Amino acid sequence: MIVVLSLSLGLLLATASAAAGMMLAEARVVVRRRVIVNLTDGSAVDGVLLRRHRTLLVLADATLLTPDTEPTRMDGELVVERSRVLYVQAVR
Repeated sequence: MIVVLSLSLGLLLATASAAAGMMLAEARVVVRRRVIVNLTDGSAVDGVLLRRHRTLLVLADATLLTPDTEPTRMDGELVVERSRVLYVQAVR
């Protein structure tokens, strides 16, 4: 019984530690600052990160940057799925 409780407590602590690490990694994505979101398809988006959700990033004042073309201004808010994000750069 004591062994089972010790194992359960160890598993609980390991899970809590992993969750805390993920939350700290999430905190590194800055909000209300200008960022460049580099996407897995080779394009990027320059904009102000308004909100971050578990699966989405919401940007305002966004410009789509694609190789070999002129930058394209995006109207309204741009929603990007996090599965398409390669990395995020905080600028300015």
